[in-house]
Amino acid sequence: MAKPRFQRSIRFSKSEWNAVCEAAERRNMKPAEFVREASAGVAAHEIDLDDGKLTPALVEMIERTFRGVHLLAYLKHEELAALGRQDDFRRATEAGQIAQAETLEPDNSDGED
Repeated sequence: MAKPRFQRSIRFSKSEWNAVCEAAERRNMKPAEFVREASAGVAAHEIDLDDGKLTPALVEMIERTFRGVHLLAYLKHEELAALGRQDDFRRATEAGQIAQAETLEPDNSDGED
């Protein structure tokens, strides 16, 4: 038998709620379900927020991802260089660097944070 649930009201900024909705959608969940499971997981020590610091597991995942991306970029660079298309690679690299910088900027566009 399911445990009874009680409705609660919590406030989110626009950007926070958008992030919750996007994360829930990626997991095929409703936003309320995502918030409930995430907060209950933290409370039960199943999810470690680690005060916003990078955990060893996250650092390892980032390093593996970086190595993979680096290898793929190197291979694509070699392929384009062989075709005389170094400028295409340079433009793609610059676009990637711009996107990375924009991603790392804090989002204060909604003025509610």
